[in-house]
Amino acid sequence: MPIRHAELRPVRSASTGWFVAAAALVVLSGGCDSARPARPAAAGEVAAAPAMNPVATPPVGPRETVNPLAYDRGVWQQLLSEAPSIRRVAIFTPDGVRATTESDDPAVAARIKDHAFAMQARMKHGSRVRMWDPIFVDLFARHDAVQLEVVERPQGVSIVEWSGDPEVVALLWSHAAGVSDFVREGHAAGRRETLRLAGGSAPSAEVAVGGVQHRLLLAPPTPDALRFMASIGAVAVFDLRGGFDPASDEIGRTIESLGLVHAPLGRGGEEANDAHLDRVRRAFREADAQGTIAVAFGDDGAAIAAPWIAYRVLDRGTPVDRAIAEARLMGLDAEGESRMRAWLAVRRHRGG
Repeated sequence: MPIRHAELRPVRSASTGWFVAAAALVVLSGGCDSARPARPAAAGEVAAAPAMNPVATPPVGPRETVNPLAYDRGVWQQLLSEAPSIRRVAIFTPDGVRATTESDDPAVAARIKDHAFAMQARMKHGSRVRMWDPIFVDLFARHDAVQLEVVERPQGVSIVEWSGDPEVVALLWSHAAGVSDFVREGHAAGRRETLRLAGGSAPSAEVAVGGVQHRLLLAPPTPDALRFMASIGAVAVFDLRGGFDPASDEIGRTIESLGLVHAPLGRGGEEANDAHLDRVRRAFREADAQGTIAVAFGDDGAAIAAPWIAYRVLDRGTPVDRAIAEARLMGLDAEGESRMRAWLAVRRHRGG
């Protein structure tokens, strides 16, 4: 079904109630964008040292001292440039965020780790970054109310950040949502202020894929989630749930009331199914051709994993291992991976 254009909403609205879619790029993203003027060090900030080479082999692991701001800014700028090679899953909880950020490129993975541990040290000491961004200003002002753990992984980091203060939790959600934008958009997102999200119910978990604007949700969206998607310019919603009654479907009614295109594409069977995978691939291709943002969701993240692999490999030319790594963040298991590798082999033999 062709995706019709809808009027694009403002990309960033301060009144938006919340977000979907942490980490590194991940944990309190460091540094100002190069387009911002340099500012003098503020109270609690370490004065900038002469610029360092951000591509040098960085230190990793927990640290007690805070790096010079110039070094952390350099690593951050490099990560924004490398965003297309990064993937991330963020799960929003009632008291904070759990997230994993990864890259298959060893040098990028090393910078992710360096940045995460550096920002953990900055949060501990209240040593601020992005001093022109109100979310970061407010979050660092409340650094003593934030608990943050960073765990090193082979290809990046996992983080858990939480607070007992609902206002700080909302700041953590806002930051995590902004990090997803950094992954998707790189420097373009780095130049914008982070969207402020209201407290209340936790946003929906999501996977962010570097360089890809589409929103990949790991559970059915709430009405608030859909309103947020409309506010950022989403046009179509790809519904990959199993059977449901359209007459009593609140999600479908909300989608249509917001002027979004509702595309019920079905969950597909347990085995990879040509008709289902091709239907979802076609929907993503049409969104790409029109330059529009699509929101994809199913009963769970696994519902979008197999179609995502098919689309990424056959339509975007993504290496199989990379597409599968993205799908693992959605819940793809070993059996599903084996099926999709076999399916791709057959389709490629047949010419796609």
